[in-house]
Amino acid sequence: MTTSCSDSFFDTAPANNLTGNEAFSSTQNIDALVNGTIRYLMENATSQDNPGFAAIMLTNEVMGEDAIARDGVYGFRDSYPFRDPYDNTTRRALFFWTLLYKVIDNANNILANTDRADGTDDEKKWLKGQAYALRAFAYLNLVQQYQFTYAKDKDAPAVPIYTEPTSPASEGKSRATVEAVYNQVFADLANAEQLLETYQRTIKNRPNLHVVKGLMARAYLATEQWELAAQKAREAREGFPIMSAQQYLEGFNDASNVEWIWGHPQQADQNLGGASFFAYIDVTPPTGYRSIMPDPYFWQLFDDQDIRKSLFEFEGDPSHPIYRWLKYKKFINKPDRAGHIPLMRASEQALIEAESEARLGHLSTALLALNELRLKRNLPELEETAFNAAQLIEEILLERRRELWGEGFRLTDILRLQRAVDRSESTLTYPANGQHLLIKGHYIRVFPDNSPLVANSPYYLFSIPVNEWNNNPNL
Repeated sequence: MTTSCSDSFFDTAPANNLTGNEAFSSTQNIDALVNGTIRYLMENATSQDNPGFAAIMLTNEVMGEDAIARDGVYGFRDSYPFRDPYDNTTRRALFFWTLLYKVIDNANNILANTDRADGTDDEKKWLKGQAYALRAFAYLNLVQQYQFTYAKDKDAPAVPIYTEPTSPASEGKSRATVEAVYNQVFADLANAEQLLETYQRTIKNRPNLHVVKGLMARAYLATEQWELAAQKAREAREGFPIMSAQQYLEGFNDASNVEWIWGHPQQADQNLGGASFFAYIDVTPPTGYRSIMPDPYFWQLFDDQDIRKSLFEFEGDPSHPIYRWLKYKKFINKPDRAGHIPLMRASEQALIEAESEARLGHLSTALLALNELRLKRNLPELEETAFNAAQLIEEILLERRRELWGEGFRLTDILRLQRAVDRSESTLTYPANGQHLLIKGHYIRVFPDNSPLVANSPYYLFSIPVNEWNNNPNL
């Protein structure tokens, strides 16, 4: 059970246990269960280095090339070299699987019981819509992390699909194909879209119609349905203008930001302290983990006038624990450690729209979306005459890396695009203390078996934990 809060910022809600008639007796109680499921997804932690869904986000970053888990520093030092969660015996492999399937089971319970609850038809409709959205979100993450991309092999076995509540006595299901899991995602999102049409949320942690459309855009992008991806991305970001250059400097820590479509607000007593997103990615405190650093070659992807480049800072003090690292100050926790976690932004949706339009050959439309973002980052507009379709797609993919760093998309893109992680030894220097100091960079540039980094490697995939294999003979 989650702990109670002393104020009304969040309703008190059980996160792990949805049994009992009372829990489903009224829409008010079920609303608390929806809230508890969201808090479970974002705040449940089995250890300091597994801070809820943020652990999946950060793992996706350090398994790419633009982020580095500092050698020997607690948190993601085993994910960075592709050992974890590839190894199905680790607690992280178990945590990731359990986290997402518990959200699915909670959603299944809500969907199975809401119609019998006391409350209005609208309340029931909105609660079921949110449950469908959360279930789709979980399955979308599972299908993108536990098997290769749809375009590579849509018939490959992915993960089991459960749409009914389970108990310890329930029989485990076999792995559904990649295509079947995506079909489930699309079916759930279609239901959510219909049910949430009139829903008005009060806090951005709740999935609403814009969030549903954004999840649709992600799923259509992953399955290369470009027209639908572009359409849903446009719809998702309606009413969410891309933040200004000045707002980009404010620390990425507050869901009230104009372009945050979905985020997890939290107060200081809800933040997990050491087991939190900001504990690992915020490099500004004088002490702390400061685990995740940018690759110096990532720094080189930015033009000098780009407002995002001003967030890089070299540490030239030999006595400092992160001496000779580049710090990227995109994420800065609030003074009371109540930083909010971004889950979906208008910039991401603009980039989905731009990429999809470019892949359709609509270069002028693609550039409209891309330039809308560039102008807000103090960059000049790009001209259509400077690109063919392939070149423009590559520019948009580079912009995804620049804009979305730290938000959990990098490994997903590597798998979606069927590309290899590209890690190079740093040879870059930075002027400091009257000399040019070598900037620290990647120290792992091969897989655990010493083979080179290649596309479509099983080392990129999350593993079904050994406990699940032992308990479910149908896998």
